[in-house]
Amino acid sequence: MKKIIASVLIGITLFACKKEQQVARAVETQSQEEYLAKNKLTIPKKGTLKSLTPNQKKLVQDWLEFNTVHENMKLVNASTRFAIIEDLGQLANNIDEIENKKYPKELNAMQIRSRFLVLKTKALKLQDDATDDSIPNSFVEKEIVEMNKVFHAVCYQIEQASSLNIKPEEILGDMFKDTDSVNAEKKVVNTKQLPNQKAKKEKLPKKSFKEVKPQNH
Repeated sequence: MKKIIASVLIGITLFACKKEQQVARAVETQSQEEYLAKNKLTIPKKGTLKSLTPNQKKLVQDWLEFNTVHENMKLVNASTRFAIIEDLGQLANNIDEIENKKYPKELNAMQIRSRFLVLKTKALKLQDDATDDSIPNSFVEKEIVEMNKVFHAVCYQIEQASSLNIKPEEILGDMFKDTDSVNAEKKVVNTKQLPNQKAKKEKLPKKSFKEVKPQNH
């Protein structure tokens, strides 16, 4: 009889322990889900990072440092609250790398350099803010949108700098090799007018000189 009672007590104890473990696992799983949900960043569609245009891709295809920063920006946009701190730090370091290396000759413009500096400043500022638990995810998400705008401005300035460095003959052909395209156009116009002017002179009738005798009154 004592053995039966002991077996029952052991069974109850084991059942209770198993139930307690199941509850603990459920709580742990729920905590992980809540944590992930709390730290998931959601960037508004209108503020997401845009893809490079075909022209932009062509201009930066050999610029390794720029492409690295672009990949960093993609990571920041797809990050979570606990991972973004490292992503932002890496972004700032890679912008420093751009400054340390030589810019492509046609893209070595103050407009591009200044916007990269703004992007780095925003990355470091947001890195500090992301470590503060009192700052909500919504604030972090808005700041990422602002960083996206700065990066788009960098891409726009790259296109502008490239278009300003295109020589007139690359667009208009050999006849416009003159350094001043306006003067070149004038030369072409003047050249076209010369034959007409010569023709007009040849058509003018030649008048012989006629002496007029004074009249006596």
